[in-house]
Amino acid sequence: MRGIDILFLFFVLFVPVMAVYSLIMYISHRNWTLIYVAMGDDNYFKVIGKLKQEGIKYRTKSLFNQNLTPFGGDRFRQYEIYIMNQDVEKASRALAALRK
Repeated sequence: MRGIDILFLFFVLFVPVMAVYSLIMYISHRNWTLIYVAMGDDNYFKVIGKLKQEGIKYRTKSLFNQNLTPFGGDRFRQYEIYIMNQDVEKASRALAALRK
């Protein structure tokens, strides 16, 4: 009977909480577009500096992979940079100028 109680609690508590969380994440991110994935801090700061210079709002999702350097040293970071949907063209021009 104990296993059934745990399974019942899982479906009654956890599943609705995750459904609400997923809905909130979908609503809050549907107006944002992934414009660039920066590998490493230098590349990240270069890109966001250009976006700031152009007055473009952005959000960043940072992914940290500790497995690549387990014994210290420089850590590898991957940054996903998102911008508002209406700024895609402006940001594309700004980042194209950065590549030249």
